[in-house]
Amino acid sequence: MTLATLPRMLRAAVPPRLRVLARPEPASPQPPASGGGFRRGFAAMSYRNYRLYFVGQVISLVGTWMQSVSLPWLVLLLGGSPLELGTVLALQFAPATFLAPLGGVLADRIDKRKVLIVAQAGAMLEAGLLFGLTFAGVIEIWQIMALAVFRGMVSAVEMPVRQSFAAELVPPADLVNAIALNSASFNAARVVGPAVAGVTLALWGPAFNFGLNAVSFLAVLAGLWMIVPSQLYRQVRPDRFASVRASLSEGFGYARRTPAVLWPLVLLGGMAALAMNFQTLLPLYARNTLGLGADGYGVLYAAMGVGSLIGSLSLAFMGSHRPMLRLILAGGAVFVVAEVLLGFTRSALPAYAVIMVVGFASMLMVNTINVTIQNTVTDALRGRVMSLYVMVFAGSAPIGGFFAGAIAEVWDAPAAFILGGTLGAGVLALVSWQLLGHNAARHAARAAEARASLPEADEPHPPAAAGA
Repeated sequence: MTLATLPRMLRAAVPPRLRVLARPEPASPQPPASGGGFRRGFAAMSYRNYRLYFVGQVISLVGTWMQSVSLPWLVLLLGGSPLELGTVLALQFAPATFLAPLGGVLADRIDKRKVLIVAQAGAMLEAGLLFGLTFAGVIEIWQIMALAVFRGMVSAVEMPVRQSFAAELVPPADLVNAIALNSASFNAARVVGPAVAGVTLALWGPAFNFGLNAVSFLAVLAGLWMIVPSQLYRQVRPDRFASVRASLSEGFGYARRTPAVLWPLVLLGGMAALAMNFQTLLPLYARNTLGLGADGYGVLYAAMGVGSLIGSLSLAFMGSHRPMLRLILAGGAVFVVAEVLLGFTRSALPAYAVIMVVGFASMLMVNTINVTIQNTVTDALRGRVMSLYVMVFAGSAPIGGFFAGAIAEVWDAPAAFILGGTLGAGVLALVSWQLLGHNAARHAARAAEARASLPEADEPHPPAAAGA
């Protein structure tokens, strides 16, 4: 027996009745979702395709976070105002408002892995151009804005595909764990990337970080290339797809009719637009309020990443048996309180502690929204509905960037934190009212159905007539 013949032998060992299912059996045994604590927390890592994707993502995301920290600092070094800084970050996410739904249609129709390879190559090109212009000393703010729009167009297609790709890497029983570990990798990189970027910014400037980011994309490209397509958990595609317009309408209609999708999206959009503008506000807060340099700014970002990582791993170890609605609302409540508290913090050491709580609560809320939507939606609609998740999350960033930048320019960054947290609390109250009301109505309907299904008690027969 050779390695080349092993996949054929494994397929032959599966009964024909099972091979016709929409999702093929994995080549390796599937671990039980209800295993021990440590095993359950890393259940998705038992699948080779997921491991390849995960490792490549972690390496690439470290570079992405190094660029994310360096780009706002570069705008400030070039003399940009808070409003210009907010504009740069808004332009990076603006295309998602218009293009993400089309990316969702694409995700439901063609090979997600191939789309991700092309998109990651495009992102590597943007980082390379940013490195070249900065290293040559000819970079200007308008060029940063143009590259931000290009990166936004790539991300608008890539993010819906990436969000729905997790469902093809693992079986449904481990989807919650895969989503949580994906977020953990994102936030682990947010710990390492900003901390390293703060040091390299002080030593060699932003160009060095842009160059490292460009090189880091090779890792995720290699991981995607090594994934075995035959071991993906793909759905059966129809012979003919509906028109793009009909597909978009179907995705929007499903979200509108499903409260478990609609109201978490409303909460996500409100928080992203009003209260989660840290890329705009943290560099201003670090430099103007806390009096920190580039290294202290990087540590502040890393502290937020530590809290976010803890929030992501908490969801991974909790599993899917926890009440997701309560986690969403609890995470949102802690987040808005911590953000308002951050606005009243004026020294570095307490700010590090508060920003960790902000990171923890925000990731618990965002990841649980992601899991709730993915557990609700069907496979056939997953790409389109997750594109709405991306459109709301990333598409709210332009509004938030302008909002935070304008508030910081008129007053300061702490005032923007306080106002954003207060408005976010209002959105949370509205969504809590709607979700809890829907949840109570659903439980009441189930109880009524259960009572209706019980057998009726036999009624006593009337006494027989005399002389019958």
